[in-house]
Parts: sequence; structure tokens; C-alpha cells
Amino acid sequence: MAIVWKIGSRQWNKERERVAMKPTLDHPLQGVRDYAIKQTSTSKDKKMKFSTSQPSALDPLSSVLDGPDPLSDLLGATDPLSEAVVSTSSRQVMEDSDDADNVVAKNKHSSWEQQRASLLVKFTTTGTLTFTSSFLQPSDSGVVKTQTAITERHRTQGMSGSERIRARLEQLDSLDEISGGTIREVGGLTQEEFTQRLIGLKQELIQSWQSDQRVKALKIAIQCVKLLSLSAPEHFYPHKFALVMEILECLGTLVCQRLRVKSKSDDSPISCSNDIKLEAQEIARNWFYKVASIRELLPRLYLEAALLPCYSLLNSQEGEQALARLSRMIRGIGDPLLAAYARMYVCKVGSEVAPTLTQYMSEGVEDFLQTLKQGLWPEGEADVNMGEDKDTLAARVLSPPLEWMMQCLAQRAPHHVLQSVLRQCEGGEGLGQNLLVAAVLITFPHHFIAQNAIALTHLIAGCSHPGKSQHELLCDLGRCVNQAAPSQHQQLPLLNAVWKLVTKIPDVKDYLSTARIWLEFTAKHFTAVEVNTLLGDVLKHVGSDQSHEQVHYPALLALVSTALTNSPDAQTLFTMNHFQGLLSVFQRDSVSTGDGVTRGVVEALLAHHPGDFTDPTLVQHLLTFCGALHDSINALTTDDEKRQLSQLITSFILQVNFGNDFEQQLDFYVNARAAFSNLDSVLVSLVQCVCQLAMATWGKIHGVHTGKTAAFVRACAAYCFITVPSLAPPVTRLRLYLLSGSVALLNNCLGQGDACMKAAIREVLEVAGSQETSTGNQSVEILCPTVASLASALIATPDPPDVSPPLYLLRGLTNAVRTYPWPKDTDLQALMSISLLHALSAAAQDVLPYHIQSVEGNDTLYGGDPLVKQEAEQLSAVLLQDVLSHIKGLTGIQEKRSGPLTQGLFWCVITWTDLSQTPMMNLAIIVWALVKKHNSSQTVMQMKKAISKRGGHLNDSSLLELAKH
Repeated sequence: MAIVWKIGSRQWNKERERVAMKPTLDHPLQGVRDYAIKQTSTSKDKKMKFSTSQPSALDPLSSVLDGPDPLSDLLGATDPLSEAVVSTSSRQVMEDSDDADNVVAKNKHSSWEQQRASLLVKFTTTGTLTFTSSFLQPSDSGVVKTQTAITERHRTQGMSGSERIRARLEQLDSLDEISGGTIREVGGLTQEEFTQRLIGLKQELIQSWQSDQRVKALKIAIQCVKLLSLSAPEHFYPHKFALVMEILECLGTLVCQRLRVKSKSDDSPISCSNDIKLEAQEIARNWFYKVASIRELLPRLYLEAALLPCYSLLNSQEGEQALARLSRMIRGIGDPLLAAYARMYVCKVGSEVAPTLTQYMSEGVEDFLQTLKQGLWPEGEADVNMGEDKDTLAARVLSPPLEWMMQCLAQRAPHHVLQSVLRQCEGGEGLGQNLLVAAVLITFPHHFIAQNAIALTHLIAGCSHPGKSQHELLCDLGRCVNQAAPSQHQQLPLLNAVWKLVTKIPDVKDYLSTARIWLEFTAKHFTAVEVNTLLGDVLKHVGSDQSHEQVHYPALLALVSTALTNSPDAQTLFTMNHFQGLLSVFQRDSVSTGDGVTRGVVEALLAHHPGDFTDPTLVQHLLTFCGALHDSINALTTDDEKRQLSQLITSFILQVNFGNDFEQQLDFYVNARAAFSNLDSVLVSLVQCVCQLAMATWGKIHGVHTGKTAAFVRACAAYCFITVPSLAPPVTRLRLYLLSGSVALLNNCLGQGDACMKAAIREVLEVAGSQETSTGNQSVEILCPTVASLASALIATPDPPDVSPPLYLLRGLTNAVRTYPWPKDTDLQALMSISLLHALSAAAQDVLPYHIQSVEGNDTLYGGDPLVKQEAEQLSAVLLQDVLSHIKGLTGIQEKRSGPLTQGLFWCVITWTDLSQTPMMNLAIIVWALVKKHNSSQTVMQMKKAISKRGGHLNDSSLLELAKH
């Protein structure tokens, strides 16, 4: 039987009439699932229960169900993770509320481990070092002699307490006065070799302890501490101190653990309860006697400090007295560097043993200042490292111990003690005053700094001694007041006093870093006028250094970001002349994006600008910044970074709005296309914006173009037609060609619309061969709806005047679909062919189903010429043959794919063909048989109902007869 397609005439007016609604008692979800009535407990959420005695006003659609609505269970169901989430969230809230008061302190203060790690990193050397010890013999390295340990352990058994003490002291005297034998010295060591030798001694100490050689372990610790008696080279002393303290703390831990075992108390810290054995107390005293017998001050002081936790076995008051005594003993150390780090360690141990005591800390700070007044380097000139002078080196190596002491003091001391330290700053002089002021700013609580901010500003102004520079002190002060604001009556005097010092900073780089911090303070607590004044001063400083202007771009960008982020009145700030002048400094070719500041400025501008960008100057600045971000993309840029930059630039483009000045808006889009040519997603947004601009023009003139507006919309269409080919994804090009063509046709730009539609037809083949549609599912999801939309648009698109036969564009799309070698494992060609059957049949109607405003369709152009219908029927017959052949070829496991195809083809047949003609009725019966063969009985019943309803609505006897088959 020859395949033919005879198109019937659609009765548009009758089809558009609303179908009369009839009441029904069938619930649309009935039969989907059987639901049992569930009994609910009173402890859970109450649900509606269905019973035989229901109120008369109940929804008739619900009364026929055997249970509740199938969707109601989902609403009443409890998320299995909800209870855990609520529990975790509530617990987290409680923890956050408990720790809220300690957040600032934790962020500002560092732990001992952090401090030690900082010393190891900051203070290094490239010179040679000297190592002195009696444990340098190769035969002793890593070897532990157990015979001595056995004698040592058993010789004191059976003795009384006083005899044991005497025996231990005699043993110490017999060991070369704790010197451990012959002292050897090795020179010419590098820093790594020096460190490795100390690590080796630590391992030897642990091995000696494990083999019960307590005295040897003590000797190793003593000799390690003796290394601290030599301060040279000064720039390496903090590093050496950190290494030795690790060994010292290792010995203190081993002693405390042994005493804990002896006292049979595993709880930490060591308990001093009444049931502690006398033996543990004797051992503790024995250790203190051993340490007290050390003749040199430095080892005796450090070792007793390391064993301070053991005083809890004896008497806590005795430990507090020992702590004060150790603090005063440090006064006997003549070298200020050695004394400073000794005080640092004593404060560390004291804060753990007696956390409530602060008197010895205050005295230590005062002693520290006194030692600096007497001379810094008593043994001569300091070792200068890497070009540092004496004063700079002194400030660098003495800052860590002072800051640690001040940190311990600030955490525990009451307010009046902190005030006394501030008075010491006022009475200080030289390097001591400089270091003390710097330590106060770094370690004291923010609220205390804010209360005394003006006094501290005067102190900073008087700190002329080399040490921490004035701009660094001002930066520290600014960070504090940004965290805790001074009282309102102090804010303006503080800003005036500080800015007088800031303007005198000679180096522009230091000036900008300081100005940024105080600009944050100004933006938070003052109006945009004050911010603009400060920015004017910044411009003066930068203008005086124009030769290096580009070097300061990151700092200037940080200023812009700071002002926008912290200003409560960003809208006024955008209108300020100095803010605009600061933005005008930047040039696109010179803006650096490596530090992320440029991106931060763009994000701040977009986030804080109220509404759309309407100022051309500001738009140009933002275009410069975004252009710099675009230019930073290279081969090493990840896809995620490109996506983030594209989203940021797109956000900027969407916020630009020049109101009714459509020409300026289009000029901006042209400049943006040139600036962001490497980001496809940005170009896509630009094409969409231009289409929206053309539609806005169409809306303004209500679809009736003048000569000027017609030229403008043609320029918009040309913009889109030129931009779309530069995009890489063919799917995107297809969709944008379709969008641009539709907009062009609506604006009566027939030539441009025709060109876009032709390009869209060509892109169908590009999409079919692209990687994006490499699999069958992707092909169906992408191409089918897109081709259907394109075919729908072509129905109302008029043919070009110089083409023959009619339906030129639809015939081109049909040929493209039929000639491409589609994969055999997909139904893509059949689905698109069915869509084209709909489009061709609609295009052949005497009156098209829809028209484009102000555009004459083919029904008007051809005036009912039978050639149009004849051309559509010929093309449709070929497509029908392709679809039937494809369905016939689906056999075996692929036969299940025939169901959707037969349904779609059947609806197309009964919708568009003339069933009054015998060939078409026979075709409908054949396709209906295929539907019943390849679909479920339930689907067939639903389709029968739909056919009957359509036949009754249109009074079509053919449909009613077909429903009976």
C-alpha cells in the first residue's frame, strides 16, 4: 500500500472553545496504590483519620479512597535524619554560646606550641654553629648501659630517707660535678646538623630514662640547657631556645609520669590527696635536691621551672613561692637576651601551675625594661645577620619573650594591673618603650585598647627609637579599634590624632597599608564624607609617586574594597569625587589579578551598589576591572575558576542599565563583547541581553517601528548574528539562533530573521555530530525539544520572496533530519520526524494557527495556493514512511521502544489528517493497531476515552468510529 498523507482542515474556532466540565467521583490518584489506615500515637503529629462516620461536607474526590491521599504520607513522614540534625544543631548552638566569650581571646593569643613553632620558623641562620657536650662520643651515641642503672636502683634499698638523700648527693658529686665527663666541642655545624644533634640527645635522654639511668638523663638535660648560656649568634638564639625547651619539657613530663605512677594516681593533673604515698613525696624532694645541687644558675633555674608541677605533691603554696623565687633569680642573669627567654619559660610554666598568680609576671615585665636600660649587648657588638643593625636585631629577638609574658599577663590580670603596665609604657624610654607598646597592642584585650586608644596614639607618636616602626604600631592599634570601637566621643579625636601620624609616613607602601586599616575604622563609624576626605589624601600621596603608581595597584584596590565593604552608605560613596578619582587610577593593561584583590573589588562593587549601574563612569571602571579578570585566564586556569569569573562578569553585565538610552546600552554590549571574547557563558548572556533590548524597543513603540527604531533593532539582530558563531557549543548556537531569529521576525526584520533560521537549520547537523549528543539519551533530551521549537517557529516564518517551491525553510529542516546518518540505537530521527509532521500539517492550513505581529505568514503570501498543501503532503508522506519503517525495524528487546512512537504518531494522524478519506482512515486503523500492540491496556483505555471526547467535541464521526475499534 502506497503511503500517502492527506491534510485535513482544522476548525480553530471550534477547537478553542472550552470543553464543558462534568462532575466526577473518580479520584485522579485512585488505583495507583492501596493505602491502609495507619494508627497514630498521641505522642506524634496528629493526622486526619478516615472512618465510616465522615462529615457530610467531605471532599467527594476523597470519599472514594480506601485511605488518605497518597501524597499525605509524604507530608506526615518524619525525616530519618531530622532528629539527629536537631540534636546536633542544638548541641552545636549550646557549644557556640558557651565559647562565644572566648573567641576573641583564642584568635588573638597563641598557644605555647604555636609560639615554639613560630620561633623555629622565623629565627634561622646560614652561618656555622658550635655544639658543646660530653655526649659526643660515637660509642655512646644511642647506647644505654644497664649495669649502672641496676646498681643505681638497688644501692639505696633498705636506707632511710635521709640516708637515701645523702647517697644520691654523693653520686652526683662523683660524676664530675654533673658535667658528664670530658666536655667536647664541635664547631662548623650547619643549622640542620645542630638540630639533628639535639634531636639525638633527646632520644638518648628517653632511652636513658627507660633503662632507669635517671642521673644520665638529668645530665643530658643540664648540658642541653647550658647551650643557652651562649647568646651568639643572637639571631639564632630563639631557635636554639625552642629546641632546648622541647628536651626540657620531655624530662619534666617523664618525671611527672613517674611520680604519678608512684602515687598510684592516674588522674591528670597530679593530685595531692592524703592517700599519696610517702615514697612519691620523697622522690619529688629528691629531684628538687638534685636540681638545687647544680652549681650554674641557668641550668638550675630552667630545670626547677620544668619540675614545678611536681610541687603539687608536696605543697601548692611551696610551688607558688618557688615560682616567685625563680622569677627573682632571673635578675642574676646579666645578658638581657638570656634573661628575657628565661622569663618567657617561667611565665609559661607558671601560667600552668599557678594560673591565678600575676605578681611575678608584672615584676618580670618591669625587670625586662630595667635590663634594657643598662645596655643591650654587655659582651660587645651583636652579631649582625643579613644586613640588620643592632637595634633592629634586638627588637626582633626580644619581641617574642615580651609578647608571651604580656599575653600571659593579659589573660589573667585584673584591669588595674593592665593600667599599671600602660603607665610603665608612659614612663619608659628607648627600645623598651617601643617593644612594650607593641606588645600591649598585640596581646591586651581589644576593649582595653579601645578605652585607651588616644593615650596609646600619643605613646606611638613618641616611640622614636628604632624597633617596631611607627606605621606597624598604628596598624596594630587600628586592628584593635576595628574589633572593639572606642566610645563615640573619642572616635573623632582618635581619628584626627592618628591621621596626623599617618600622613607623615614617608614610604607610600607603608602609608597605604596603614591607611587601609584606618579607612575601615572611618567607614564603620563615620559618613561617606569623611571616607571621601581620607581617599583624597590617599590620592595626593599616590599622585606624588606617579612613577611607581602601578606598583601600588593592589593596595589601592584593597582600599576600594575596604571602603565598599564597611561603609553603611555605599550609595553616597559612589557619588563622591575622590572615590571616583581612585577608581580612575586603574588601567586595564596594568591591573594585576594574581592576589585576588581585583576580584574582591568587583564583588564588593556588585554587592554594595544599590540597584543597577547607571553612571557611565562607574560602568567603565567596572568594565576595566572585569576585563582584567578576563585577561588573567590562561591555559592553567581551571574550569571552576572560569565558571566563577563568568558568573561574576555576567552579574555585572545584568546590572548595567542606562534606562531609555538604548543606544548607549547597545554600545556597552558591543564593548563588553570585545572585552570578554574568551568566555562563552558571558557571550551567551550578552546575546540574550541584546535580544531583550530589542524587545524593550518593540514594547516602547508598541510594535510600530519608525525609521530610527527599525535601524536600531536591525543593529541588534546583526549583533546577535555576528556573536553567535564565536560560541563553541553547537547546542548553544542552535538555541541562540532560534531566539535571535524569533526576535528579529517579531521586529519585522525579515532578512535577519531568515538568516538566523537558516543558520539554526545548519546547526542541527552540527549538534547531531557534536560530543554533547554522543549518547542516545542526550540526543533525545537536547535535540528533540529544540528541533520541535524550531519547527514551530518556522510555521509562522514567511518564505523568502525569491524561493520555489513553497515551505522553503521547513523543507530544509526536513532534508537535514532525513539525510543525516542517525545512530540506529536511538529513536531520535523518528521523534523529530513526528514533530515535523505536526509542523508541516500546520503550515499547510488555509489559516495558520498563529502569526507574528506585523508579519504576513505564508497563508497570506500564497493566498491559499494548493501548491503549499501539495508540498506539505509530499514531505509528510516521506516522513511517515521513515517513521513506520523505523517502528517495523524495532524487534526483540528493542520492541518496547515502539510504545511512545506509536502513541505520538497516532495522535499526529488523528489530529492533522482528513479521516473522511479512506486512505487516511485505513492509516489511522493501522497505527491504532500498532498502539494496542505495543502499549498497555490501561494506556489504550485512556486513549480511547480521549478519542471519544475529541470526537464528541468536534462532532467528528470518524473519530467516534475509530474509538470503537
